[in-house]
Amino acid sequence: MGLFDKFKKKDNTILSPVSGMLIPASEISDPVFSEEMMGQTIGFIPDDGYIVCPVDGMVEVAFPTGHAFGIKGVDGNGYLVHIGIDTVSLEGKGFNALLKQGEKVKAGQPAVEMDINLVKETGLNTTTILIITEKVKDVHYIDFKHVNKGDKINK
Repeated sequence: MGLFDKFKKKDNTILSPVSGMLIPASEISDPVFSEEMMGQTIGFIPDDGYIVCPVDGMVEVAFPTGHAFGIKGVDGNGYLVHIGIDTVSLEGKGFNALLKQGEKVKAGQPAVEMDINLVKETGLNTTTILIITEKVKDVHYIDFKHVNKGDKINK
């Protein structure tokens, strides 16, 4: 044990960013996500449009359209939350991003408000995706089932 090890935060807790059904990547309708081309991936069929930060860390990317954000977790992994499929085409309509790039965040902190009805009315898929874009620590998720935002989803 090093002299400063006790000061390093090693929390590896990952919280569900939404309330909804937790699904495997293979059930996501977009091949970029279903084939895990960007990294280890899981999906959520959201019950509502309120998205929270899945981990403690620093916001590395906050898309101005509000449809996605990336966090560098205190565990060293990179996490990308992508809200809906092809929702970038809405150019921010129906999304209220609550995060700024460079901001320190806590797991469970509100991140984005999505008008889920507007997204559905446009015919777009609301599946919300969590991708580990930079993995330095292994992640094992709980069984696929309905979860509430803020529930711990890793083992």
